[in-house]
Amino acid sequence: MTAQVIDGAALATKWREELVREISALGFRPSVAALHNETDSANRVYMKRQRSLCDKSGIEYKVHPITAQTPEREVLDLIGRLNADPGVHGITVHQPLPASYDSARILAAVSPSKDIEAAHPENLGRLSFGEHYPAPCAASAAVALARSVRPSFRGLEAVVVGRSPYIGKAIAAILLQSKKEAPTPTICHTATPDLGLHTRRADLLFVATGRAGLVRGEMVKPGATVIDVGINVLPDGKITGDVVFEEAVQVAAHITPVPGGVGPVTHAILLKNILACVRKTS
Repeated sequence: MTAQVIDGAALATKWREELVREISALGFRPSVAALHNETDSANRVYMKRQRSLCDKSGIEYKVHPITAQTPEREVLDLIGRLNADPGVHGITVHQPLPASYDSARILAAVSPSKDIEAAHPENLGRLSFGEHYPAPCAASAAVALARSVRPSFRGLEAVVVGRSPYIGKAIAAILLQSKKEAPTPTICHTATPDLGLHTRRADLLFVATGRAGLVRGEMVKPGATVIDVGINVLPDGKITGDVVFEEAVQVAAHITPVPGGVGPVTHAILLKNILACVRKTS
């Protein structure tokens, strides 16, 4: 068996076109404020991708740079002003923040109605009560990709490898939102003894740990749908996921590549979140 490779880029292009039409129909240009830790190289890449996405989609994207020398109180005051500004429809706080900051306090200071990354505890909590937007982008993208090839999850076993609040736990919460068609999810992590014992029974396998090569082909159930959320940069500069793609593609029925799988759809979900925030704040 050779798996069908799920083309996240094609799906994302279709969704972005639909969302851009909705943004154009608003009659005004939405505005997003980004608190950007400019001393972090990964942050710089992330910021440039977000800004490019917004520029192409008719959204104003204003960067507010911060460094380790920026007092935390100053950042909290800035968030307060952005929350109160009716001309700002969305706010994103790029992580990691400087080590001296209380990251949880800063993320919780953002108004839930302007939280385009769904990092606020209120938005994360609302996932447990049913469909909710804004929702964590990567988690929403992962489930959407699985549903694009398995429209019904009824009766399926789902295993999520990864326990971060924004991806692993959020995926499990999103999977459980459909009462009649929800699969049965199990959450594992890198410290789970005999991880393969769990992954081999998964009809839906989501892997989001940031550990390259964690899941090998023999750990995948034949015919499974495998969604690899991991992004890892190897010493030679190659980008790879958490799943050994060359092995898993021989076992699974469907699999996402890295890059080109979850990433592009995550960007489309971000646009969906921005629209949700515009409608909450306008």
